[in-house]
This record gives sequence, structure tokens and C-alpha cells, in this order.
Amino acid sequence: MKQLLTLTALLVMWSGYAADPAPKVGTPVANVGIVSVDQKFVFLPAKEGGIEAIELATGKVVWTNKAGAKLAGASDKLVFAWTGEAKKANEFRLFAMDVTTGKTVGKSDPIAMPGWATTAKVHGRTFRTAAKTDGEGAVVVWEAGAFYAGGAAPTPEIIAAAKKNANGVAKIDFKSGKVTNENRKPKEDEFSSSPSGALHLMAAGYEFRVSEQLPGLKPGALSKVTLTVLKDTKPVWTRELAGNPFSPPPP
Repeated sequence: MKQLLTLTALLVMWSGYAADPAPKVGTPVANVGIVSVDQKFVFLPAKEGGIEAIELATGKVVWTNKAGAKLAGASDKLVFAWTGEAKKANEFRLFAMDVTTGKTVGKSDPIAMPGWATTAKVHGRTFRTAAKTDGEGAVVVWEAGAFYAGGAAPTPEIIAAAKKNANGVAKIDFKSGKVTNENRKPKEDEFSSSPSGALHLMAAGYEFRVSEQLPGLKPGALSKVTLTVLKDTKPVWTRELAGNPFSPPPP
């Protein structure tokens, strides 16, 4: 009887542990932002740089943080953003911000990719990343690609030689900033928490529309990106976001 009671107690403890819910995540919208878990705010790349939290109902700016440049994910407690390293195009850092105040609460060491990869949005290169809460740190997945971007019509051999792909998974300890690479490939659904890995145009009863105006033919100039938020098909507010550098294909 004593053994039966002990086994029952263990099963109760285990069922309680297993029922512990995973951290809730925000909803990526229009490939640029993330709607908060409570559906009251949307996190966006600010026009002047950094990340901003906007009240969905009014368009009011609640907080701005200049640390990260692009969003990677959000939970009910943290907002994750990344920024490329100025001197190494193949490296980036992850920042964790308090979802309520916008205060930076964590920063990773550089996360390195192969030498040919770049986080910059340029013709011939692709990059995406996503992050989710993992205890006191985060799990980051990334993927980089390359394709032929020359001007002349290439041969199949040239196309094949130019094509590259790499990906990775890293765990971040925000107490130390340490990055530990995991020996596995990221799963496709792990990118779904990031604007770069999921496309939703509706969330929290609102519709999100993004327009981008190119800056002409000047390479490196920033495009004009505008987000319009609608409710019942009627515009509620509009805001200009961080632009993308224009990188045309070679002539």
C-alpha cells in the first residue's frame, strides 16, 4: 500500500509538471512587426532606428529601445531583437527587452555564420532569424543563403557554384551573454515566431498592410516603408517604419 501511495504521488507531481504551459508568443504581422501576447500592442522597427512598442488602438508610442534593429520574436515577458555587427557582416547579436518598459535586460555575444553569409539585405544574399524564450535565456535559429547575382546570363555551372545555404541553432545565456551552438538544424516552425518566418495580415481583430516605396536607382539608399493598421476595413493609424537599403541587381 505504501508503494502504491508513493507511485500515485509521483504521478500527480509529474502530471502537474507536464501541464506547465510553454511561454506564450506574440503574432508576427506583415513581415515587419509582432503583436503582443495580450494583443494590446504591436512591436515594430522604428523609423529612426531601434524597436518601438505601439498601442494598437491608438497608434501611440509606448516605448522605444535603440539596441536591436530587427525583431526576432516576443513572449509575454520579453521582446527579442537583433542587430548585425558593424565590422563583420556575417555576425549578429540578440537583445532581450522587457515587454512592458522596453528596457534591455539581456545581450548576447556575437553569433557567427559562415564567412560568405551576411545579415544585410543585399541582392544575392538572404538571411532570417527567430528567437524564443528558454528559461533565463533564449534559443536562436538562423538561416543564410546565397544565389547568383551577376549581370550576364550565367551558365548552370555558375548558378550552382554561387548557390549556398547554411543554418544553425544557438542557446543564449543572458547572464553572461555566452552563445552555445547546438548540433542540429533548425525546424521550419521555429522561424514562425519571427516576422521573417511568418506572414499574418490579421491579428487581434486588426488588419496590417505594408507598402514600400523604392528610392530610385541609388544603391544603398533607404526605401520608405509604411504600415497601415485597419479595423473593420477602416484605417486606424499609419506609421513610417525603418526603411530597407536598396540593392539593385548588377546591370
